[in-house]
Amino acid sequence: MIKTKFFPAMLLFGLICSNHAIAEECNDASISSDYPTSARVDYVIGCMASNGQSHEMMQKCSCSIDLIAKAIPYEEYVHISTLLSLQQMTAAGRNAVYKSSTWSQKAVARLRDVQADSTLQCF
Repeated sequence: MIKTKFFPAMLLFGLICSNHAIAEECNDASISSDYPTSARVDYVIGCMASNGQSHEMMQKCSCSIDLIAKAIPYEEYVHISTLLSLQQMTAAGRNAVYKSSTWSQKAVARLRDVQADSTLQCF
């Protein structure tokens, strides 16, 4: 057994390095930074709620939103997220057009395609 005050630091370094492969792909300097931190955190929290509350899952979900941010500008992401919210409402009144229109279905399909690609790369 190692009895040194540096053991916790070595253990932490080992944990960090064990996830280095995932982190290296997702911490690329070319990742777009136009998404606000709150939007990235919101995505990661939702992703973790669906997939598990672990540190590994946090890294995978962070990787996923980073890849989405590379593929879809933030303004477009907000529009698509709004469409998804409107599509989940009951189809009565004005929001019915958001469920049935071709343009809204294409926008949502684009996000889902990018999410599928990010799942393949990050999970």
